[in-house]
Amino acid sequence: MRPNTITFPPDGVKPLGIIQFVHGMAEYRNRYFDTMKKFNQYGFICAITDLRGHGENVMTKDDLGYFGDKSTYKDLIEDVHDYTMFLKREYPNLPLILLGHSMGSLIVRAYTKKYAKEIDALIVSGSPSNNPLAGIAKLMIDAMVIFKGWRYHSETMAKLVTGPFEKAFDKEGIRNSWLSRDRNVVDAYNADPLCGFTFSLNGYYILMTLLQQVYTKKGWGSKNAALPVMFMSGSNDPCKGNEKTFKKSVMFFKHCGFSNTYSKLYPDMRHELFNELENEIVYKDIIKFLEIKAGIEFPI
Repeated sequence: MRPNTITFPPDGVKPLGIIQFVHGMAEYRNRYFDTMKKFNQYGFICAITDLRGHGENVMTKDDLGYFGDKSTYKDLIEDVHDYTMFLKREYPNLPLILLGHSMGSLIVRAYTKKYAKEIDALIVSGSPSNNPLAGIAKLMIDAMVIFKGWRYHSETMAKLVTGPFEKAFDKEGIRNSWLSRDRNVVDAYNADPLCGFTFSLNGYYILMTLLQQVYTKKGWGSKNAALPVMFMSGSNDPCKGNEKTFKKSVMFFKHCGFSNTYSKLYPDMRHELFNELENEIVYKDIIKFLEIKAGIEFPI
């Protein structure tokens, strides 16, 4: 099993369910500890692993953002599924909620193509919208690999993929301001050697493939049409594109067979909703969603 963390409700609080987190690109599981403890207070067992090429999965700096010689997007999905099944064996008879952020939101949506029946609710946070240039990006990567190899960390690709996210916040004078309005969060992210790194060509190729898989009409089928799904994004999150592209992402998922899909945009918030100012609103909305749409009964 990949490096993982599981946190539990306080003593005397009966577990109501499991929340399995899937983190985003260029971060790692430890950044979710405070968020997990918050959900523990509501009665959830919370669990997370480090994705391949992230956190404690890496041996050297060069391994950051490198998923493995023969890794594909399917391996990321299978890693999530293996952990899902482990959690269901360890804590049976509890509903399992899958929550993916950013790149993790792509992974969990691709997951539902094959394993939607294994989960009881899905939360999609900081969702990247469709990018019709993903195929062209993959052709560029293939060309670069000939000369550089799959392990090469490409600043060119970084500028193309996440570089545009910085533009709207240049005046703030600090890298990665697009993540949150909370300066402490951004400073901590920038100071952490396990965050904000440039992906390898291998990592960018898998990211582009995930985008294609999530936004293709092929391979869906209604395997769990009643699954409650919640899309959540900040109104100032550049990763979502704009409000129109965000709505298109939500509608696309509905059309893929998940009619029980809802969404909310949070005014002024940026990419990391759980690390935003006034994030209590986000937590309360998720609890309300799980109570009303997923049928989880919370004690009065």
